[in-house]
Amino acid sequence: MPLPVSVQICTLNEADNIEACLDSVFSSDPEEVLVIDGGSTDGTRDIAQRMGARVLNPGRLGLGPSRKLGYMSATTKYVAFVDADDRIPSTWLKDMICELEAGNYSALQSSLRTANTNSWWGRGWDEYFRESVKPTKDTNMVGRPALFVTDDLQRDNSDFESLDEDTHMSRAFELRGLRQGIGTPVAHRFCEETWAENSKKWRSYGKGYAGFVQMNPDRRAALLKHVLVTIPIERSAGPLGRGALFQPVFGFLMSSQIVFEWLRQTVNKKSQ
Repeated sequence: MPLPVSVQICTLNEADNIEACLDSVFSSDPEEVLVIDGGSTDGTRDIAQRMGARVLNPGRLGLGPSRKLGYMSATTKYVAFVDADDRIPSTWLKDMICELEAGNYSALQSSLRTANTNSWWGRGWDEYFRESVKPTKDTNMVGRPALFVTDDLQRDNSDFESLDEDTHMSRAFELRGLRQGIGTPVAHRFCEETWAENSKKWRSYGKGYAGFVQMNPDRRAALLKHVLVTIPIERSAGPLGRGALFQPVFGFLMSSQIVFEWLRQTVNKKSQ
């Protein structure tokens, strides 16, 4: 019998990624695979439909509203969020369900590693994931890929921001007293491999953090510590011990780009 999960993937021009992603998702035997497309012009939707996914075409709603559209339409017991650049093993869903149920979780993120470790950037992300996305019994932050109890998603009709929607969702779960964790199953992700791509990604984090702090000012100190201490220092210590001497540079570059954009957004808000 298929597993009672709707695996949901938000896409925008992911023709180079979506087929391999869907291959890995279908191999885990979910009841439904749903692609929520943001207006792709490169054939992403056609590939997804050909492979058997249900496709929604809401246009450019933004990531938060697109995710909500997907999970509010789910009729399965569980919903999984997967990105197009993620690859999950065939036992991933089964193992995630077992751990979620055993721990009475409402949300369980997968452990994560990179699929492309042949570049400096890929190795940096791999070490970062080893330190930051590893089995944790309790956490207040669940990213992707992850498994959720559908009822817990659907009971809260709040709208989530398009930037860092996972941070806002995790905050909502935390305020409702719902348990969140990071499980032992491992997924792999293809990460950005150029400075321009990584800088853009990290600056989007900074923009998202600025918006999150504006809505949740009590989390300012914790996020500042995360950006200024956890990322560049604490998450470089383990890799250094493993001989990854480049990791402090990777952590500094990530932190500096996040801080730059966070400050820029804050200054712009104050000048308006």
